[in-house]
Amino acid sequence: MSLPVWQAVVCSVLAAIAASRQFKGWMYLLQLDEYLPSRLWPTARRRVAGHWPWQLGLLTAGLALAATTAAVGERWQPLPLVAAGLLPLAFFRPFAARSHLQWTVRARRLAVVSGLLCFAAMLMAFRSGPPGAMLMGLVDLMMVGTLSLAILITGPYERLQRRRYMSRAGARLAAAGPLVVGITGSYGKTTTKVLLAQLLDEPGQPCFATPKSYNTTLGVCRAINEGRLPERGVAIVEMGAYRPGEIAEICSLSRPRVGIVTAVGLMHLERFGTRQRIAQAKSELLAALPSEGFAVVPSNVAERDILLRNLRARLVLVGAPGDRWWVDQEELTAAGTTFHLRGNSGEDLRFQVALYGPHLVADLLYALATAAELGRPLQVLAERASRLQGAPHRLQVSQRGGITVIDDAYNSNPVGAAAALRLLAALPGERRVLVTPGFIELGSEQQHSMRELGRRAAAVCTHVILVGPRHSAAVAQGLAGAGYPPDQVSVVADLAEAQLLLPKVAGRGSVVLFENDLPDSYLEPK
Repeated sequence: MSLPVWQAVVCSVLAAIAASRQFKGWMYLLQLDEYLPSRLWPTARRRVAGHWPWQLGLLTAGLALAATTAAVGERWQPLPLVAAGLLPLAFFRPFAARSHLQWTVRARRLAVVSGLLCFAAMLMAFRSGPPGAMLMGLVDLMMVGTLSLAILITGPYERLQRRRYMSRAGARLAAAGPLVVGITGSYGKTTTKVLLAQLLDEPGQPCFATPKSYNTTLGVCRAINEGRLPERGVAIVEMGAYRPGEIAEICSLSRPRVGIVTAVGLMHLERFGTRQRIAQAKSELLAALPSEGFAVVPSNVAERDILLRNLRARLVLVGAPGDRWWVDQEELTAAGTTFHLRGNSGEDLRFQVALYGPHLVADLLYALATAAELGRPLQVLAERASRLQGAPHRLQVSQRGGITVIDDAYNSNPVGAAAALRLLAALPGERRVLVTPGFIELGSEQQHSMRELGRRAAAVCTHVILVGPRHSAAVAQGLAGAGYPPDQVSVVADLAEAQLLLPKVAGRGSVVLFENDLPDSYLEPK
């Protein structure tokens, strides 16, 4: 039993129009997931789990219409198939999104290839009759599958474009000839970059730094190709590790002479599997440094042997007494933090900075050590440090309507969250409120780290607002395990709902900590 071609085309066109919102939503999530199918499929599982009644209804309706198509005569067969094509309209659930799809050249290319694949699949399925209805019951699976296939098909062309893009960026950087400082780490990269750029800025020759969190290969290429590079100055390149070999790839075009590793932690454990593999990925920066360069590394990193395995450059250890540089007499004040920067050659100078929290001071230590090793006088660094501004949403303290707000919403991790809770406890306030969804991408350590966050919060907070009931459930378990009163815990769907609840649980004189803000691919349906 088959449908005439013209009828199959009509059904396919109607189905494509009806499913266009789903297609755009999946394209948006794919873009958020760096066009990586390995990340899109877990995102798809989360979305399906969040909308399982609707997904089950869609599948059931598709199967029912497939059975109807098989049962009715040839004359009436198009009717249930047209109904099947319109199912995406009936069962559509909005994609949680605070931004929108950027129709870049690559996005348009993938949309065309994937769209053609979707249409071909629908045309063949509707031509066969009942399979058309069954396919529409699995329309989301079809879209995720065709997007993954489109990435595979366009892969050779994308790799060619990638090489051209990298070659252009490398040539532009080589022509400018700056001293390149590479920064990587599980956390603290962006803050260290922002602070170091301010310390190294010179009148008439500002230090170049990759903007925002542009730390992928293509992000770094874009920053270099579109940025204003200093002639013989300093360029700071942030390097993220989203897969083995990516940092080495960035180093091949940027050719750093100085490298900074801020930390090896649990962030992205889901991608790499073990801390040792994370350290191996970070070590690609140190392995790329020339012998005349130097590497700034915290001495307390457990995976130091892995990091330094292929290091040829001079090693500058920081963090502990007796290292080349360390921080002493650290004290939190209302205006920020005071500390002494000390060195193993007798250096000892007092600093006062508008930064809060030991992990931000650690990031500043990496920046100060690098600047000092590059020959900047400590007195000049101390003066510049007094005017430093930290990276946005990294433990920023401000006053809003009589409430002290600690904004630590960017890409939280267990170490940073613990420091943020210590700051929440240290700042004066009548009530202390935590707003958090918990962590992401911690792999096998995720649930334990979330429960530990709950236990730590129980010792500090007068109220906790959990964002996303399903994702934050482990934090709630940690709170309950610590004996935290249930009536002091609120669970909301999203950050907007948390903002509406805050006036009821935090009045003037309170301190509120915003710890992490999930990307759209992790947002839960209302």
